[in-house]
Amino acid sequence: MENLCIFYASKYHLSIVLLEYLRNKNIKKYALHTFLENEIEDEVNVLIKKYKFDNKYVNNVNFKKTTIISNEKFENKSDMIFIIEGSIKYMKEANEYVKKYILDNNIINVKIINCFDFDKQVNYASQILSKNQKILFTTGEKDLTNLS
Repeated sequence: MENLCIFYASKYHLSIVLLEYLRNKNIKKYALHTFLENEIEDEVNVLIKKYKFDNKYVNNVNFKKTTIISNEKFENKSDMIFIIEGSIKYMKEANEYVKKYILDNNIINVKIINCFDFDKQVNYASQILSKNQKILFTTGEKDLTNLS
């Protein structure tokens, strides 16, 4: 299991980072699931249209708000990506749900991308970084041990 984090300044910033990440990943290999406390579907759709982004990479991605975490069901694949965004409380609940699922189903290759609103969580940035192996930028994944 690999933990990644994103610090975003706005919903558009988060959307563009995720769109670039999904475009550059071999997304067909993964089952991708989202837990979003704050819907970003409108922002994603604007960016796809404005920048003529090929939406084949995100056709099956749910960018709507996830209201009840425990209602989420997953396509069981050996390679999975989970995108989690929201308040610290919401993200903690979603991470616990995902990690229990991973352990119960012996999922091998998992990436959990936790998305943090920079303004709201700047005071916890060093703690957040210490719990993740990588940070995600528009330019891709950066290993936190080699970040300079």
